[in-house]
Amino acid sequence: MGILDWLFGGNDAATGTAVDPAVIEARIEQVVGIVNPRLKLVPNYRRRLAPAVEQAVLYCRTIEAQIPWAIEASAAAWADNPTLRAVFASARDVPAVFSRSRAVQDFFDKSPGADQVWAALRFIRREEQRVVVAASGDSLHRDVVRTAVSCVDKKVVLPSDCEQEARLEIRRRAFRFLVTEALRQVASAEVLSKDLATQRSILLGRLMILKGQRAGLETLLGHGGRTAAQIDEIEASLSQNEQALAMCPTAGDALEHAIERIQHVLTHGPDHLQIETARLLLDQMNLVVPEGSDTAAVEIALPLVVVRSAPVISLLPCRFPRGELIRRRTLLSDAQRLVC
Repeated sequence: MGILDWLFGGNDAATGTAVDPAVIEARIEQVVGIVNPRLKLVPNYRRRLAPAVEQAVLYCRTIEAQIPWAIEASAAAWADNPTLRAVFASARDVPAVFSRSRAVQDFFDKSPGADQVWAALRFIRREEQRVVVAASGDSLHRDVVRTAVSCVDKKVVLPSDCEQEARLEIRRRAFRFLVTEALRQVASAEVLSKDLATQRSILLGRLMILKGQRAGLETLLGHGGRTAAQIDEIEASLSQNEQALAMCPTAGDALEHAIERIQHVLTHGPDHLQIETARLLLDQMNLVVPEGSDTAAVEIALPLVVVRSAPVISLLPCRFPRGELIRRRTLLSDAQRLVC
């Protein structure tokens, strides 16, 4: 098995509900390599991981299938494409964003025969309230509050000469994301266990000191009541600490815990990664048009990548033509003129 096969686990180009056993085998090797190679010491680790891995592979196919096929992203297409008009303020912004991507520039340098590049445009959709003048029939209304939509932090990712291969890469990255989440949970449990053990040692030390003080001069000096209260407080903390430690994996069952975490994460993919669709009814100014309004508007659909504990991002698959690429030298010259 080569390094690429280990990283990406074979060619899972299939659809449907059947997963090639070779793909499952390769994905298991990937899981073990990322989380902990010592998992191979666990008896029957392949048999135990196989069902969860198969379920995750199928879920990653679903993730990829929910992402729409690429649209042409070019200045020429901007006027006729409402999605491009919503994402880019003007036609010239389209080639500017793609040309500023080093990955796109490198792709065209290394692929002289390619007429276009497939890439995903990643951005964050922002909404803010604005006060505008709105028309309703023959009347104009001032101080109308409307929602304005803007797309910021644009970045071009996953450039490729083949859309199908790029979509397979999305599957691979989705699977790797789930495995990395399992690794994060395993590592968090280990850190928590060590922190609780350290806390327990500190509490035991303080308890011994206080008990020694209670048995010594503190009783003679009349501070026994205060010391007793402190002892009660520490003993309560120790009880909570012991309960938390009992729920943490011990050194002897760390590998077993890792297997269980992997199984849980890979069988609960939607809890960690989802693709959703934001449907917006927008006018020419990128203002959200209320349902039932007679204002001219178009509906656009933006795919959203929803990851737990992370900002929701939009991911728009695009085809960008070489003919609209702004060369690096031109970009540098433009930047220098702006500075000067």
